[in-house]
Amino acid sequence: MAIPFFNAIRQQHPDDKIFAICKSSVEPIFKNHLAINEIISFQKKDLYGIRANRNSGRSLIAMDLDVFYLLSNTYRSAYLAKKSKTPMRIGYPGQWRTSMLTDVVDRPKEKMHRYKKYLKLLMNQNIDSKSMLNPGIIISKEEKKWARTTLSKLGIHEFIALFPFSVATSRSLPKQKILELLEKTDESIIIFGGKGDKYNGENLVGTSKRSNIHSLAGLYNLRQSMALISQSKGAIASDSGLGHISGNLGIPTVTLFGAGDAAQTRPLGGQTHVINADVHCSPCLKNKCFNRNEPLLCLEEIKPKAVWKILSELGLS
Repeated sequence: MAIPFFNAIRQQHPDDKIFAICKSSVEPIFKNHLAINEIISFQKKDLYGIRANRNSGRSLIAMDLDVFYLLSNTYRSAYLAKKSKTPMRIGYPGQWRTSMLTDVVDRPKEKMHRYKKYLKLLMNQNIDSKSMLNPGIIISKEEKKWARTTLSKLGIHEFIALFPFSVATSRSLPKQKILELLEKTDESIIIFGGKGDKYNGENLVGTSKRSNIHSLAGLYNLRQSMALISQSKGAIASDSGLGHISGNLGIPTVTLFGAGDAAQTRPLGGQTHVINADVHCSPCLKNKCFNRNEPLLCLEEIKPKAVWKILSELGLS
């Protein structure tokens, strides 16, 4: 969701040097991007605690930055920017960080997608937000070749990518719902996820007992997973980062939303679609479901047939 911001600022400043300062976990998203000159990433330990955060901010002083845009709304990010001694620090107020900003931008009163909220930081109403979606994530020719070779070794040629997991349990697809989805197709399926999803991915494969369902969850790093996803003909996603990635890559992607607010955080892309059952308790915006009588009702109410129908209508690659 930050990529449109980088595209916009590159258009406004074609000759300036633009840095992406981020957590190491999302650094792969920005690799090779045409709008970004350099990526500065920090490990979790570099940002945990006042002392570590202060030292990380001070490490940026030598870069002699002119302007620091804060897409993150956290106190931590504002403190980092202040310690970098950047003369202009632009961001939204909140979390006791206003005094650390030099330019405070009023929060939009109307609900909008997060990428548009980022663009508002540029304080330029003439930005065409739709034109900011490209270029998106850049996968190199070498990476695509590696992905094709890897898939060939696994005996996989055409497949649908499945991202059933999320860091929030309220956004992860219930196991039975995943199995129902798998039962409604004969397509080859590859399950993707992080290291913590490895067991659950393997468990799904074992439970389904179909030979054309594979799990690569936890086997490859994010950049490698992105390259593999780029070779898929379509994707079904939970409300998760991988769903954003496939949508950004131009893969036909259907995302199953429940706890989250799709109006603000839906995946971007020309071939994306969100399914939301709009039950009485959604969007709750919680990371854990508190509906004890009807747990995960928002996801349980989504019909597998509808998911496959919409994915087909999007036009499989």
